[in-house]
Amino acid sequence: MKLSVLKAYKFRIYPNGQQKQFFIETFGCVRFTYNQLLKAKMDELANKEVKLGLTPAKLKKDYPFLKETDSLALANAQRNLERAFRNYFQKRAGFPKMKTKKSVWQSYTTNNQQHTIYFVDDQLKLPKLKSLVSVKLHREIKGTIKSATISAKNGTEFYVSILCLEEVEPLPKQQQNIALIFDPHVLVQANHSLPIACTHALSTLQKLAKAENKLTIKAKAVKRKKILLNNARNYQKQKGKVAKLYRLHGCQKRAYIDQMSYHLVKQYDTIFIEKINENLDVAGNYSVGDWHQFVRKMQYKATWYGKELHFVPLSATENQRMTELLAQMGS
Repeated sequence: MKLSVLKAYKFRIYPNGQQKQFFIETFGCVRFTYNQLLKAKMDELANKEVKLGLTPAKLKKDYPFLKETDSLALANAQRNLERAFRNYFQKRAGFPKMKTKKSVWQSYTTNNQQHTIYFVDDQLKLPKLKSLVSVKLHREIKGTIKSATISAKNGTEFYVSILCLEEVEPLPKQQQNIALIFDPHVLVQANHSLPIACTHALSTLQKLAKAENKLTIKAKAVKRKKILLNNARNYQKQKGKVAKLYRLHGCQKRAYIDQMSYHLVKQYDTIFIEKINENLDVAGNYSVGDWHQFVRKMQYKATWYGKELHFVPLSATENQRMTELLAQMGS
């Protein structure tokens, strides 16, 4: 039986100058709308008065420039703020903060209404934007597009995240089970051999260690010459190399987690997985955060493809019990 799920795809996009300007202006309008609505809500809470809420439509009357941007993007800014306050009042998050244009990442979300978001070969049509945006379409989108989130890093790297409603078929049963535990050096240890190895990420990590060592040496040299780091060209060049390696390493780890989680769900019907403490302090190539990201992917992929996932809660003194469990399952 097919299951309808929400599935996200992320692609790099290459807007031209005019399109970049449109995106940057939309980021600003969304940020402005969010902050104005947040200020109004803070005034209500401070005065303990319930008023008719401020809306993007009302803001457009006082700030006509908002009419030039995507109205759905402004509506989503309001929904995001409402969600932030729900999380705050239910003690799932802190008090909402003002958005700033100094943030590395800027974004906005728009909805697909009556075929306003669609692809033409390797180009993307977006609401309020007349021209098509070039996309590095490395995967086929099979579902119905629900929304698109445009994001930019430092106003130079642009991406689009496409949210689709897609029908997923259960994977065939393999009559096999497996037990998994967290290993900070290779991420996953199991009672069966794992054919997927993150060799590229480990290689990048070695390059990163060398690059950071060079950066430290250059920083000391600059300090001896009594030059500001911002004015040291060689230091800044090496700093850029380090940042590039960090981004590459992060992308490789995410790709590895995606591939490994899908392989395990495809190959095994029942998966026993270690549930560890979020505050666990470990040293290695993979953090506890990486493990939780892996577990989240295992959870929704197991649901999608008709497989079973069981958690085995452990404490620091119960590692031997997991070892015995792995041995029993492997026999």
